[in-house]
Amino acid sequence: MDLRKLGFCALAAGLALASAGCGDSGEKATSDSSGPKTASPANSTSSGAPAGDGRRLTGKEVSITLPAGWKQVDPTSDTSEVVRTSFGLTGEMGSVIEQLLGEQKKLGVVFGIDGSVASGYAPHVQAGCDRGGLTGASLEQLKRKQKALEPNSQITDVQVSGKPGFKATYSSQKRTAMVQGITVRVPVPGERYCFVEIEAKQGTMPPQAEQLAASLALM
Repeated sequence: MDLRKLGFCALAAGLALASAGCGDSGEKATSDSSGPKTASPANSTSSGAPAGDGRRLTGKEVSITLPAGWKQVDPTSDTSEVVRTSFGLTGEMGSVIEQLLGEQKKLGVVFGIDGSVASGYAPHVQAGCDRGGLTGASLEQLKRKQKALEPNSQITDVQVSGKPGFKATYSSQKRTAMVQGITVRVPVPGERYCFVEIEAKQGTMPPQAEQLAASLALM
């Protein structure tokens, strides 16, 4: 399903997918949102505080530091129940999401999961880069896209490897669970952007998630 001109986020919005690197466009949580805020710069490769055991997970264009107890996974080939549930590969839309994740994998997106969770919906992460598609990839366009996909997003301006980006926190009703998420997005040349996205079942977001989000670095 190579819909590069539209971008993965546009496709995910139409299909109400949870794991396309851009959130879900299905029924959203109803808590109030606030406008953009300004905070200290996000950590870069040279200044980032290590998350957990400091194991670096490197994709084609980005890297992140997995917390202790997390592991790299390939959701397109891992048949474990916890991976398939967490990345939305169960149910009637499972094969479509799997194809989407396969396209992301070709772009160098990497995936990780909290290895301490043996079943159900586990905290998980994906990081990589993608095209902005018809909706663009400027900082303001990415912010508008985030608010459209997750209306209750609370957005904070950050720096990623010296480039301006933003962090958003949100909650959302996905097909399998009410989840909360953290994402960082940063525009890069060529109408593209890089991202990290962490999601967990509501109330189970690990404390290391903020460090994990801040560990995003551009290669």
